[in-house]
This record gives sequence, C-alpha cells and structure tokens, in this order.
Amino acid sequence: MEKKSVLPFAAAGGLGTKVVIIIVAGLVLLIPLHLVLGVIQERAERAQEVTREIAGKWSGPQTLRGPLLLLPADRVNPNNPQGGPMQRTYVLLPDSFTATAETATETRSRGIFDAEIYTAKLRLSGSFSEASFERVPVDDGWRLRPDLATLVLGLGDPGGVQEDVSLDWGGQAVDAEPGVPAGFLNLEGLHWPVQAFAGRGEDAFEVQMTLRGSAALSLLPVGRQNNLKIAGNWRSPSFDGSALPQAQEVGGPGFSAEWRVSHLSHTLPQRWSSFDPPPSDWQDAVVGVMFLDPVDFYRLSERSVKYGALFIALTFLVLFLFEVLLGVAIHPVQYLLVGAALVLFFLNLVAFAEVVGFAAAYMLSATVVAGIISLYAAAILKRWRRAGLLFSVTAALYGLLFLVLRMEEAALLSGSLVLLAALALTMYATRNIDWSGFARVPAPPPGRAGGKAEDAPA
Repeated sequence: MEKKSVLPFAAAGGLGTKVVIIIVAGLVLLIPLHLVLGVIQERAERAQEVTREIAGKWSGPQTLRGPLLLLPADRVNPNNPQGGPMQRTYVLLPDSFTATAETATETRSRGIFDAEIYTAKLRLSGSFSEASFERVPVDDGWRLRPDLATLVLGLGDPGGVQEDVSLDWGGQAVDAEPGVPAGFLNLEGLHWPVQAFAGRGEDAFEVQMTLRGSAALSLLPVGRQNNLKIAGNWRSPSFDGSALPQAQEVGGPGFSAEWRVSHLSHTLPQRWSSFDPPPSDWQDAVVGVMFLDPVDFYRLSERSVKYGALFIALTFLVLFLFEVLLGVAIHPVQYLLVGAALVLFFLNLVAFAEVVGFAAAYMLSATVVAGIISLYAAAILKRWRRAGLLFSVTAALYGLLFLVLRMEEAALLSGSLVLLAALALTMYATRNIDWSGFARVPAPPPGRAGGKAEDAPA
C-alpha cells in the first residue's frame, strides 16, 4: 500500500493559517494592481488628447454627406398677400452617385505619442434626373425655383479642405463657397450655386478635391445607386459603418475597398423639404474606413492587467507547492515581494511600450521580472534547480498571456484552459499529501534532493 506524505506544517491549524495569509497577501496585491491599471488608463487618455491636438492642427475625422441639391420654393402668403412670400427648401438626392478616394496616410508624433493622419484625393460624380425633379412633392400654390438651386456637400471638418474646390455642373465650372446655406440640415461644408434642370434632361456633376483628415474617412451613399471606393497605403485598415465592402484587398502596399449600395438598404429619403423632420440616421447609413494603429499597446496593456490576479494566484500556487512538497518555509513577506515584482511587470510593460513598441516591451519586461523572481527564489528555496523551475513556470505564464492577448476572440477559452490545467497539475502533484497530518516532516538535507548532490546558491 502506498505511503502518504505528511504536510510540512506544525499542525492542521498552521496549514489553514498559512493558506489564509497567502490569500490575504494576494488580495493586498490587487490594490497596487488596480493603481497600475489607473496609470495605464491615464496614459491612454493622454495619448488620445495628443491625437486630438494633432488632429486639431491638421484635421479631424472626415464624413462626407452629399452632394445634395437644394431647390428653393416660394408662394404668396395667403394671410398677408401684401407681405413677402413664404419660402421653403426641398432637398433632392442624386439618382446615381460614384465616389473614389485615394488616401495617403502617415504618422505624426509629438514626444512619445503618435497619431495617424491622411490626405485624400476625392472624386465625387453622379447625376440628378429631371424625372426625380418632377417627383418632388410640391404642394399646391408653391413654385419651385431650380434656377436658384444650390449643391451642398457636408464635411466632418471643413478645415481639412485644401486648395480651391471646383464643380463641373453640366459641363460648366462653378467655384465653391464656404458653408451650407440650409440650417435645417445641421451640416458644415461647402456649397455651389447652380442652375438646375434647364432643359437638359439630367444634370451631371463632378467634384474633385483634396481633403485632409485623421483617424477615419466615411462616405454617405446618397444616390439611388451608389458605387463607393476607398484605397490607400495604410496596411491595417478597419472597415466601419453600416455595411462591409463587397470587395476588398488588404496587404502588400496598402488596401482597397468597394461598396455597392442601394437606397433601399437604408431609410434615408431621396427627397424631403425643410418643413419635414430632418433625417435622423445620417451617421447610421455611412460606410468607410478607420486608420487605427494595428497594435494599440494601451488596450493590450489594460487587458494584460486584467489577468494580473491570475498571474499572482498561479505564482503563489507554485510557491505554496514548493512549501508542501519540498518542505521549504516561505515567509508571507517573501510572497509579497514576489507579488510586487509581478505587479511591476505591468507598469514596466506600458512604460517600455511607449518607447520600443508592445512586443519588444513585453519580452523585455517579462525577462527582467522572471529573472528577478528566479534569483530571489534561488535564495529562499535554497536550490538553483528549484529557482530554474520557477523561472520556467513564470516564463510559460508570460508566454501564455502573450498568446491570449493576441487571440482576443478566444481569450475566455484560453484563460479557462489555463486554470483547468493549473488545477489538474496541482491535484496530481499533491495526490499523495496527507492533508490531515499534524507532524512536521523535516526538510531533506541540502544536496540530497532527488538523490543527487546540488550546490546551493551562495
């Protein structure tokens, strides 16, 4: 019959007390871990603030809404025939709309913080048909004035417009004017005074412009049929908006994406008047691309801190198993010092990442902290081999965390498997322990662990 080992504690009460002390030490370390999380969030907010400052001097995210055709209408005021006429404005969206955007993205830095900015060369074209004009729901007594029409283009940040922006309207060049002369649209941007539906059957338009922006570029599919294309040199785009592109290529020198959108896929009306409630889903219908850093180390660092409690628990478990299996007494203060080193890993991670990038910072911080813990463990565990084992366990934990951070979609599955594996190994390692034992088993003399002499650290 297999003989059971006896716990290396003076009494069962000693075991319970030690376990409680270890748990309390782990809970105490959650306080500095939470403070480190606050530091990371503060640095992330500072980085966003710098990004907004750079964008303020360059230009912010751009969303193009339009072009839209404004058709004024007037009528005699029946309550005051001698007074001025009543006025309203009808908004007409194009029958077809094509937009192409070629973006050149670059990174601007301020100190250790970076921001992505871009310059886009835009070509917007389409047409308004006379049949659509005839379907404008004009009430009795009102007279449309297409000769006083205005083409408007809403922009997310008009400060990003570069050079003069000309409009080709039915073969005629029209210069742009600042602002959108229709307050009910709640838009900022440009407008062009045009003469619409002057016996041409349809009015074709083309706008070419250079626009600066940052972070994102979005287009509103305003036509009945829309073909929207965005391309650029950014290698890690994130496609955003109400629909994913029907065709996309990412890799090599950059990306390209194409959306083909029908007006039936959103609730934006093709025509309405200033007396109607304004559309509420401008932003809901847009499509576009976000120029984000593919490795957001603040987000990754924040996620890694959330695994800090798991790190502390598993490392303390290994130290506790050394006590149980090898008869080595480890003081609670020593547990706290090892835990403090684990906490400092996360602070060093974000500090180094701001300078050398996340991957290099992770490797550097993990190596330094694992080395410090192992050298300290060599002294408290009295064996270099045991310290090497602790180094291997710590390095494996850091390696697993790095993989979990990379596998965002499978993070929960990976974390649960790590916990299950730790529990299984603990159960296997302690399968012969007599947890109810009271006698203290003396620790094996130095040099006889495993039947082979081993040098203790100086």
